[in-house]
Amino acid sequence: MSFFSNAADQDKWKEKYFNLLDEQEQSELSYKKYEASYKEKEDLLCKTVVRLTIATTGLDPLLDPHLLSMRDQLKNGINSHALKEELEKFTTSVAQIQHAPLQDSPKETDLLFDFLLLQYSDEKQQNALNLLKKKAQTAKFETSNQLFIAILEAIESDNGVSTPNTVSNLIDIKIVSKQLLLLLEGIEIPSIFDQQAKIAKQLLATSNQTTSAFETILDRSFTLLLRIKQHNQSEQQDIDKFLSHITEQLAALDVSVMGASTAAQKSAENRNRLDRSVSEQMQQLQLSSTNATKLEPLKGIINSRLASIAKEIQEHTQKEAIQRQKTQQQLDDLINKIKDMESESCDLKSKLKIANNQALRDNLTGLPNRNAYNERLENELARWKRYHSPLSLVVWDIDHFKNINDSYGHKAGDKVLLLIAKQLTEHSRSTDFISRFGGEEFTMLLPNTDGQSALILANQLRQIIEKTGFNASGSSVSITISCGVTEFILNDTDETAFERADKALYEAKEQGRNRCCLL
Repeated sequence: MSFFSNAADQDKWKEKYFNLLDEQEQSELSYKKYEASYKEKEDLLCKTVVRLTIATTGLDPLLDPHLLSMRDQLKNGINSHALKEELEKFTTSVAQIQHAPLQDSPKETDLLFDFLLLQYSDEKQQNALNLLKKKAQTAKFETSNQLFIAILEAIESDNGVSTPNTVSNLIDIKIVSKQLLLLLEGIEIPSIFDQQAKIAKQLLATSNQTTSAFETILDRSFTLLLRIKQHNQSEQQDIDKFLSHITEQLAALDVSVMGASTAAQKSAENRNRLDRSVSEQMQQLQLSSTNATKLEPLKGIINSRLASIAKEIQEHTQKEAIQRQKTQQQLDDLINKIKDMESESCDLKSKLKIANNQALRDNLTGLPNRNAYNERLENELARWKRYHSPLSLVVWDIDHFKNINDSYGHKAGDKVLLLIAKQLTEHSRSTDFISRFGGEEFTMLLPNTDGQSALILANQLRQIIEKTGFNASGSSVSITISCGVTEFILNDTDETAFERADKALYEAKEQGRNRCCLL
């Protein structure tokens, strides 16, 4: 006797066997995915801890050996037992820091007092700080907190406010101006503020600013930013009001629809009532005619019933006419409200389309701005990861743009930006995406283009721009531009690719400008 009694049993057991195989394969696949995910998270955790240890190295000599030991252990993965022991030692060292005497770092303390003595010029504060410095050098403060409290008491003036030298004298005005300029370039500026924004940008780009002038420029810039914020809030409130109005209209439409539905339901009930009444009277007539023995009484009964039926039909017809008129009026009102809503919806769509275009367009050149670049890059990266087709990035920077602004004025600088935007647009492929990244920087995304092909295209554009020039104040102004080119590679992100292209651009500048470099 065989193990399987018949062919059907064999098929049944075979099916069970294959099902078990499928389940086993699915289980193994799920486990591998889980294992890969766990490994990825473990690697991320290790990298994070390593970077944190690198960032905190040097804060205190007691901690540095433990930080180095943890980095060495994490490079080979997580050994929980060894890592636990090291963390316990690290915790003990952290606790000891709070009680460490100040004499262990006399150089740092001296530097602190040197800085404070430069900042606070009042004679009383100077004397107090010098006394504290001597006291700190003789290690009479047990903890850092005691020293800091003593310093705060020493530098406070009579009214409780410290009086250091003017901080603005110590600020690097050029760096702050550049950051504010980048901020104004990166945000969406409503058209009503275009002129104010242009003036603010020109002032921020002006070199050799005095402290008082810089403070005035800061006030103007912050006032402009505040007005832009208030304007955007006002627009948001208008949108909220419109949406509230739409909601009210939808509620009114709902009431109208319910009214029409109720009217139709009532009309149906009236017809049913009439049908029942006529049916009952017809039954009465039939019964009367069946039981009648004489003709004259039967005639009277029939005439009476017919008159009653005719009267009910007439009343029902009149009510139906009134109800139809009422329903028609409700439907007309509903149609008019829908038309009004459609009109308002079209207006809103147009406004939103204009607002969206403004948010994604550079006001001067008309090119897509940085926001549009980020949006397009996200789509291109998704396509690159899915189809594995080459994708390249080009970062452009105008050579000696600041000199053009300083020598010929900002109108000439604007003309340079417009000319370059025009040349890049007219001599690029329809599939290429060009944007003004900010200031004098432009970017290009080149789908289905490897690094070498992108470099060839970039050099062609560079040569075209080199031949472009214009006259300003009776002088001929030449324009050149440099760029960095890179191709997206495995495990690239938008940041890593941009950093590589930016590094290539830096090399192009270092090699003499008016050139393109590939990394």
